[in-house]
Amino acid sequence: MKRILQGSVFIALLTLSFNLIAAEPRFDATYFFQTEATLKEKQIDFKDLARYSRQIQTQVWKALKKVSLAPSRGYLVIAVRADQQVGVWLDMEPALHEYYENEVLEASKKVLPFYVAEGTVVFGIQMSIDSPVHTRKPKPEPKSWLEAKKKLENPNDIEALVQAAWPE
Repeated sequence: MKRILQGSVFIALLTLSFNLIAAEPRFDATYFFQTEATLKEKQIDFKDLARYSRQIQTQVWKALKKVSLAPSRGYLVIAVRADQQVGVWLDMEPALHEYYENEVLEASKKVLPFYVAEGTVVFGIQMSIDSPVHTRKPKPEPKSWLEAKKKLENPNDIEALVQAAWPE
């Protein structure tokens, strides 16, 4: 009887430890930097955009499923250019460790982007890690964008801002 009890306790602790290891990313609302009319001018298929967003969320979940992270909230920001190049930024508080941030960015870039006829489409997805509460920030603003804004004549031009902050 004692061995059965010890075995049950061991299994319970093992199960609990596995649950503590895995980071749990959650996604919520999408913030579009451009109007619906602008997206239509760029010939965006909204179903393709939705599929793309879900595929990125899946890849991020896979990238983080075996790690343990402190709770964090913010945005995953994505830009897709007409040449099919993808730029990705995080705007999270507290910021993720550089290694895990890079894992998220690289996982996001692996997804084949949707068609953009001209220019760049920019949007952010609310993301929380190990927290049921999402950010209260009304819109994403990655730190690298703050420096890029200073260099621009019109810092409200999202396409120019993204090009100035584009990760090399």
